[in-house]
Amino acid sequence: MRRVAVLVALLLSATMVLTGCVDIPDSSSPQPIQAFDRKRPTNIVPSPRRGDDPETVARNFVKAMSDPTAGHRAARKFLTAGASQRWDDQGDMTVVRDVGVTVDERTDDAVRLRVTGEKTGVLSPGGTLRPVTGDWVMALSLEQSGGTWRISGDPPVGSVTDSSQFLTAYRQADLFFPDRTLSRLVADPRWLFGPELDASVLVNRLLAGPAPELAGAVSQGAARGSAAAGPVTTKGDVVTVPLGNVADGDQRARTTLAAQIVWTLDYAGFSGTYRITADGAPLVPGRDEGWHTADVSTFEPEPEKRAVDPVHLVRDGGLARLTGNRAVPVDGALGAAHDLQSAAISADMSRSAAVADRGGRRVLLVGPYGGDAVEVAAGASVTTPSFGPDPATGYAVVDGRPIHWMSDGDGTRIESIDTAEVRAVAPGPITGLQVSPDGVRVALVVGGRLLLAVLSVNDVGVPALTGVYLLAPEVAGTGIGIAWSSSKTMYFAVNGGDSPVWKASIVGTQPVAMVSGNLKPPLVDVAASSTTVYVSDNRGIQQIGTGQIRPDQYWTALGPDAGPGTRPVIPGG
Repeated sequence: MRRVAVLVALLLSATMVLTGCVDIPDSSSPQPIQAFDRKRPTNIVPSPRRGDDPETVARNFVKAMSDPTAGHRAARKFLTAGASQRWDDQGDMTVVRDVGVTVDERTDDAVRLRVTGEKTGVLSPGGTLRPVTGDWVMALSLEQSGGTWRISGDPPVGSVTDSSQFLTAYRQADLFFPDRTLSRLVADPRWLFGPELDASVLVNRLLAGPAPELAGAVSQGAARGSAAAGPVTTKGDVVTVPLGNVADGDQRARTTLAAQIVWTLDYAGFSGTYRITADGAPLVPGRDEGWHTADVSTFEPEPEKRAVDPVHLVRDGGLARLTGNRAVPVDGALGAAHDLQSAAISADMSRSAAVADRGGRRVLLVGPYGGDAVEVAAGASVTTPSFGPDPATGYAVVDGRPIHWMSDGDGTRIESIDTAEVRAVAPGPITGLQVSPDGVRVALVVGGRLLLAVLSVNDVGVPALTGVYLLAPEVAGTGIGIAWSSSKTMYFAVNGGDSPVWKASIVGTQPVAMVSGNLKPPLVDVAASSTTVYVSDNRGIQQIGTGQIRPDQYWTALGPDAGPGTRPVIPGG
């Protein structure tokens, strides 16, 4: 299945990433909800062996902490009874790489040592992964009893594991929650312990609600207060999902809940006909025979895109469309302009926006694609605009202040976005802002650093950037731009580092450097479609295919009309 292939490819990509660094979420100890623990993983973590030396015991203790089940029972086997009783395993799990062990003091029956490594990520108890950096040290005391070494000193609060063990022990899956309009689904990536994904665990996690940082951006709808009434079972082609306590009787909300379950299970590889019941009856009347993905296709998280995304250019100060290797000005004001600096086009190609340089004053222009454009904001600086899923709504940064505009029959109104959390994470000017295709996440360039945030709405309806964290804490260089290729994946360009273009994901893994041997920095812009990445270097626009089967191995020129000074523009990108 297509989504199984996507998941496998994502895990392979994560393997490449996590070999160097692993990222994880922010919460407490990683203990997946296991209301129906039908299968307990075996042989995922090591057990103590008679004859192991203290260094081996320490390393295997780190690996065993990857298993959160039964209060870290596997890791407690490496502790003395007293140390196990004192150990507080609650909290986040830190993922480290380059684990080393240094013995500080040794006698025949006692050893003091340090386990060291580099922090690469933090996993929350809910399974969210976030990247972190920094040195990590864990001091341990061991004693020998009956020829067997055990850890007798107090381990630190929480847990830790190494990056290779993390990849062995955890699987990545997406939970899907509706946006605040109940019209589209938003991915909430989680990492779950076990040799394979479990459908019952996925449904329980889904009913438990979204990650805390998404709370102001999504809705729980009919899932609020609902619970699993039993394990998810599969018989032939039928996947049965029994629910209870579904108090919301609204058919639209219940249909949305069905879509959440269907797409969460489908993306995880559990495919077929989904029979979803609520207190023994069909979740939605008339759905006795169950649901198929086609029944909730309007909610598909990543619907199939155009076979070819029409590449546009900002060229000679105007907006042009690349047709047959020729740049043809689009109709309307933007195509006839000679002062454009950057532009954006909505995914459905119904709206466009651009930034013009009017005598040193930057002007944000918005209008229908191929039609007239009106000025909606101006300042000394305006960043490249961005559209989310709604073509009537867009985003930009004017004089360091993020705004979003909303166009309707009465005109266009502007609203500021609260950035208090951004300032707390990274000081400096906001020089780039791009909204994900699902309209929930925002990628930012702040003081040259790359950040990821959630576009939330507080209780009084004010938009704010929340859940902010550094997207690429270890990437050297100054960020100059970000482009989303899907709601989960983005590409960003930097100047001043060894690698100028990187691929990143919201799943929490560390960014991966793209091939760069034939690029000619400095880069000035980046854009992306679902299959291709485009950058502007000092020769013009270069492109590289990113297909999962056979990605390109080098960059090629886009064409003679995409030479020096041109910038790429991809609808919805």
